[in-house]
Amino acid sequence: MEKATGVDEVAKSVSEYVSTGGHMGSLKELRNWLKDEKHIIIKPWKLRNILFGKMRLRYKRIEPTSWQGNSPKNLILRQHFAMTFLKQDFKTKTVINVDETWLGMSDFRRMRWSQIGKSNSVPKKNLQPRISMIVALDSHGQVYTSLLQANSNSQVMEMFFTHLIRHLDQKNQNWRKDTIILLDNAPYHTSGLMMEFYEDHQLPICFTAPHSYSASPVELFFAHFKRADINPRHLPLGKK
Repeated sequence: MEKATGVDEVAKSVSEYVSTGGHMGSLKELRNWLKDEKHIIIKPWKLRNILFGKMRLRYKRIEPTSWQGNSPKNLILRQHFAMTFLKQDFKTKTVINVDETWLGMSDFRRMRWSQIGKSNSVPKKNLQPRISMIVALDSHGQVYTSLLQANSNSQVMEMFFTHLIRHLDQKNQNWRKDTIILLDNAPYHTSGLMMEFYEDHQLPICFTAPHSYSASPVELFFAHFKRADINPRHLPLGKK
């Protein structure tokens, strides 16, 4: 039997569906639940208008995370990091975000215009051996980059920080007073060797919480860098 389908009633039912763990994967799934559980029959266009207008929801791609990404422990750690980090006076502080990425190919482009019926494939240009790129991006837009043919480990990070410290010292001997170095919890950032290095050099280190990708602006640098052909002049690649 069809039930009255006022906007507020439908919105209340949808909120209940979400609060009980319902997965709003499609209008069809939601309409079936409303029909079976609330005896509400509603047209797709009307339900869509309620979701968009009344409830201000948007149909977006799901961002997958590893199973432990939103565990209670990690949620608490991310909250603690956010509360600690946001207490900083960013009007006077410079944040330097340091991270690493692999460059396993030279051309990261994934889309292009092509004629109908024509192949849109291009030869895959792998880098052999792969290149490791370490980047330090500060909150003023300065970028410090290192390229190497080695796996990231504590020794590599110690070498990178040694050169970074030398460069920052040349600009301002007192840079530590108004600087925060932001790192994730990769093992080669948190090893005993590196913790001793940070202490010996009095580095103002701040570690993000697990799975805090949105708190690391250097990830945006990597995403932008990996949008194009990084070898447009087609120079020879290899060990020689």
